[in-house]
Amino acid sequence: MENLDLLLTANLLNNVFKRKASISVEYLGWQYQKNPAGSACIGYLLEENEQISNYALIPKIFENNLGNKLALGVGVDLAVSPNSRGKGLFRKTIEKSYEAGIKGNLDGILGVANSQSSPRMTEAMGWRKLPSLDFRFLKLARSKIELETFRLEGNELKKFPLEEFCDFKTFVHPSGFSPIWNAELLKWRLARPEANYYLHVSESALLVTTKVSIGGIKIAVLLKTFPINPNEVPFPISPLASGIAKYHKTPFVAYWGKNHHFKMDGLKIPRKFQPSPLDLVVHFFETNTNFELAEFELLDFDAF
Repeated sequence: MENLDLLLTANLLNNVFKRKASISVEYLGWQYQKNPAGSACIGYLLEENEQISNYALIPKIFENNLGNKLALGVGVDLAVSPNSRGKGLFRKTIEKSYEAGIKGNLDGILGVANSQSSPRMTEAMGWRKLPSLDFRFLKLARSKIELETFRLEGNELKKFPLEEFCDFKTFVHPSGFSPIWNAELLKWRLARPEANYYLHVSESALLVTTKVSIGGIKIAVLLKTFPINPNEVPFPISPLASGIAKYHKTPFVAYWGKNHHFKMDGLKIPRKFQPSPLDLVVHFFETNTNFELAEFELLDFDAF
């Protein structure tokens, strides 16, 4: 990554997104600079010592059943200053990210876009839209499965022996591409500043959740699922979801994505009822690879 002043980036993003919790330089340093898969490749524009646009590609390695690997940049923080819009900076910034991605040895970009930016990426920039992933409330089922739960706070994660719970090397990749995970990557991802994560462990799975409150209703969100015994897959998620619901004291366990290791039974929520439905779009710098995702979940990008 170039020597970009992250304070300028934080100022731009806070001005554009206006989130309740401000985006900090610490957060950007974690996301852009500390990823074990590589530093972010960033397309940006400066004007009069201010950053007026940004699109960051966070390196992520994907692999299929043949052992073929692709290094994609997961696109985050696409922003153009309100005072600079209408000047074609959206396209210029994305084209700058192409240059940064190629320089950073990425094969392409995987974008997670909302309904507003998705058409601009596909129609104006020529990206390819991937099949939509389902958002659902998971079915709960009575179960004797015991979940051991750890709330991850402060420096506790550095001491947590993830390798003892999950052998990431035994994962079987299906015909499509799945993100590669290991203990180092997971520890980095769970070290996101000011995040609130819970790790649930059973004999069958390692699960990551968080919790949110919408209109006073508490909802548990299943962010990532790892099988512990590959010989048992696909494993029904319902008994595990019940343990999550019990721990978080809510009947609602939400999930977005897909994972072939688990049977994700539950109530699918139509896109028209989702507050901000997500689209997946992909662009390759050289060969237009026949890329299909076999696995992708909320922890695979920066949603939480």
